[in-house]
Amino acid sequence: MLDYYKGMDISFLQEYLEKGMKTYDLDGTLIDPLKLAKKHGVNAMRLRIWHTPENVPESGGYCSLERTIVMAKKIKQEGFDFLLDFHYSDWWADPGQQRKPKAWENLHGTELEEAVYTYTIKVLCALKEAGAMPDMVQIGNEIRSGLLFLMENYQIMYQWCV
Repeated sequence: MLDYYKGMDISFLQEYLEKGMKTYDLDGTLIDPLKLAKKHGVNAMRLRIWHTPENVPESGGYCSLERTIVMAKKIKQEGFDFLLDFHYSDWWADPGQQRKPKAWENLHGTELEEAVYTYTIKVLCALKEAGAMPDMVQIGNEIRSGLLFLMENYQIMYQWCV
């Protein structure tokens, strides 16, 4: 166990690199972004995962299971600890929005619980098989209203909790 984590979220790194981003060290030398982070003391990386980002055109399909595996393998190969953040959404989940993935839109109660469980196990097993098991897992992302609530429930929950 580390004494402390000095981490960064690199969920968009793959997209930036594919769009031509280059990373330079302080002396102007071209350097791999993960190597630069390690050089400057970073020891943990966070990736978010979206259920089916292809359902939301603005996502560009990033943060899918397939793309997460690619990045997680790089994180582990470079020796970083790895935090995986399940958004349980097809795109952003935050205080202003927590939408169920399209695949779960009509699921409630036990059916929804089973879908979340099955998906979580699927993701973790795929990462384990790829040699990129997370060291830490974050369930949800800035979801004060509760996991998988729709926006109309947000105001009700918020008022009840305050």
